[in-house]
Amino acid sequence: MTLAQILLQFVRQHRGAYIASAGMLTGVAIFTVWIPRKVGAVVDGLAAQRLSQSALLVELLTIILFGLAIYLLRVGWRLQLFSAAYLLGVELRTRIYARLMLQGPRFYQQQRTGDLMALATNDIDAVEMAAGEAMLAGFDGSLTLVMVLAMMTLAVDWRLALVALLPFPFMAFAFWRISGEVHKASRDSLDCFSNLNDHVQETLSGVRTVRALGLEKRAARQFADLAEAAADAAYRAQKWEAAYEPAVGFTLTVAGALTLAVGGYMVWHGRLTIGGLTTFTIYLTQLIWPMFAAGWVLSIIQRGRAAWARIYPVINEAPSIDDHGTIQHLAPDTITLERVDFSYPGQTIKALAEVSLKLAPGRTLGIVGPPAPANPHCCTCCCASIRPLPAAYAGGSMRWMITR
Repeated sequence: MTLAQILLQFVRQHRGAYIASAGMLTGVAIFTVWIPRKVGAVVDGLAAQRLSQSALLVELLTIILFGLAIYLLRVGWRLQLFSAAYLLGVELRTRIYARLMLQGPRFYQQQRTGDLMALATNDIDAVEMAAGEAMLAGFDGSLTLVMVLAMMTLAVDWRLALVALLPFPFMAFAFWRISGEVHKASRDSLDCFSNLNDHVQETLSGVRTVRALGLEKRAARQFADLAEAAADAAYRAQKWEAAYEPAVGFTLTVAGALTLAVGGYMVWHGRLTIGGLTTFTIYLTQLIWPMFAAGWVLSIIQRGRAAWARIYPVINEAPSIDDHGTIQHLAPDTITLERVDFSYPGQTIKALAEVSLKLAPGRTLGIVGPPAPANPHCCTCCCASIRPLPAAYAGGSMRWMITR
């Protein structure tokens, strides 16, 4: 299952919130496109001296009210969208936890604990952003782009619009190039964060060994190296994301220069009014948001793809524990083991060899020390110590514990 498939499935499940957000964004786009046209009409009215003072105040008040409506709609769609996207993060974390509960020792021998912790934090956050901000920012940017281009070509002048759009193929190429680098840098950043998590987990779990062998400085150097690698990878991803802004700025600067040159020529020869040129210029500045939205969406999607490529194998891992049994309530009784052997999956050395014992109800058994005793018929030899322990065992390295 790809990232697009999981996002579409989630959108179908929560289509009410997404439809409401899309409706609010449509209203925002309509009001945003309407305001420049209103401003152009006011400019033409002032130039022709057709507007009285009271009429001018009414027009300005109308523009302010539409600006307030845009603000309220933007707040509303964010509340709808982010509350829905948060549920995806909850769902994915629940699925990961449920899958981990069905895995046996072999799975945890192949997976690093720090990596699993990173999946439940940074990786799921990246997918959650793809389901939230990326989805609706892409919709908002695309709708605004279509409506602004339609107004520039149909309501103002299509020839001027074609001239203004000449630099945009350069921006499309720059976005394609940058998005590929963002995906690679994001994947490296997530991997480095997993390595850092894994080192911290291993160091804390073996802190007594580290102190006993005097490896504190070595562990600190390793932590510093891993932290620096994670910071460098994150900085590299941020650096490529920042490259979107210069591409957009350069493109719109060239487009603005072409608009002023050709538009000024058309006004000089009476083919375009001053208000029309003003409206077109405002529309051109409104293209900044769709272009930034495109870069932002590409960046978030690439981060989400890199994160989902790490999450999906864990969620899709076949359970190593066949959980199809039923719960039976048994009366307390004595546990008896007769010549029991045990070895971990993939290991040739037995962790337990021919262990025989009886455990009374309410007692706890702990097995500590080297896993295989030299004398399998002796439970108190020098190689292993098998003895009843309290429920809260506070010493040694416990290998096994059986409680009744």
